[in-house]
Amino acid sequence: MRFARPLFVAATAAGLLAGLVGTPAAAAGTTSVAVPNSSFGDGWLDGKLKCWNTGPSGAAKLTLTSRSHSGPWAAHATGTTAAGSQVVLSTDRTEACPIPVTAGRQYTLGFWMSSSAGAQPVVSSYSTTAGWTEWFRGTKISATTDLRRYTAVLPVVPTGVTRLSVGLSFPGTGTVVLDDVDLTAPETVLTAPQTTAPAAPAALFQPVFPASGLVTNEFAYWNPTDPQRADSRDWEMTSGSLFALDGSGYSGKVDGGSPDVRSVTNTGSAIFRLNTRDHSFGDVQVAMKLNVSGLTATSRTPAVDWDGVHIFLHYQSQYELYYASVARRDGHVVIKKKCLGGPSNGGAYYALGSSEVSGLSLPLNSWQDVGASIRNNADGSVFIALQRNGKTVSTATDSGVGCAPIRAAGATGIRGDNAEFRFSGFTVSALG
Repeated sequence: MRFARPLFVAATAAGLLAGLVGTPAAAAGTTSVAVPNSSFGDGWLDGKLKCWNTGPSGAAKLTLTSRSHSGPWAAHATGTTAAGSQVVLSTDRTEACPIPVTAGRQYTLGFWMSSSAGAQPVVSSYSTTAGWTEWFRGTKISATTDLRRYTAVLPVVPTGVTRLSVGLSFPGTGTVVLDDVDLTAPETVLTAPQTTAPAAPAALFQPVFPASGLVTNEFAYWNPTDPQRADSRDWEMTSGSLFALDGSGYSGKVDGGSPDVRSVTNTGSAIFRLNTRDHSFGDVQVAMKLNVSGLTATSRTPAVDWDGVHIFLHYQSQYELYYASVARRDGHVVIKKKCLGGPSNGGAYYALGSSEVSGLSLPLNSWQDVGASIRNNADGSVFIALQRNGKTVSTATDSGVGCAPIRAAGATGIRGDNAEFRFSGFTVSALG
């Protein structure tokens, strides 16, 4: 959806002489939303400016200055990065520093600012389906040595958005002074919230399966020069076998052996590891229909709680990836990360935040819609959401658990553990 550029209004000299002090009160017919520590009088808490930060980490020095519009202090941010880079000074995205908003309202952001190299307002929004994403970026405001008031009319808040983070983006060699930040909106919801979903983006990857037969297997991966191998232009497989069955993907009967060239004697699909050859998938949505016919165990792979089916995201290698568990033996869903180096096949697994949710067993022998999405956030973190039957049931934000967030584009794919299953309609789409 394309929004009109905002109109910025700088305060005139006459306006400054009119005695504006502090954050302006909401005009008649409008309501004001409290911006945490909006005039920076709350100072420092736990070694940082309360409810405000700069990003990326280490890209700026954030202090206070007495050169304020009102009160004793204003925020003073100086970039410490190279020319051409950008720094963002913004409110914290935490429960302790919320800026709650209502869908359907159109808010106006106001602030007093001076800058050495110009700046532009940046607003991020939060929803349970998308997490934190950059939602609005205004046109650049020219540099000025004196504090002036600016306002920007934001787009109408879409359905599902409940919180905002507001701030300024400025060059990495610049300095910004910010004070008296406010957010106002008409008391009445004048515009209906955005409820019509944008057109679905074209699929980036949507493989077609033949009616039946072997598609590829781990033998093909580990024996790339064997002329008899079952090679696939779409998939590669480090463990197990992938078959086609009635035009869908199929794990085959599960066993713990090692597949031969055509997976006739063994499938090895007790450990099923399938990823796309394409490693260019960044911010994407992965969706498919899944039918789990049963969970088993072998002498090689005893039954464990996490047996089931999982979706790979930002897959760099079998040692570094995210995955969303959409169907597990214990009825849980969870989002995890694997970091290079550790006891689990050369890596270590970390559950992300409170993403594990119980009571979500997947019915056997029934087609269900499952999916997961991943998005890089502007603050350097990564947001992941897990869906079942069109509903987001778990989310997680990775700010560096176990290792740095895995932000590089990668492959996607499917992991199976002691699971016999089929999948169809596997689709990777770009996030809007």
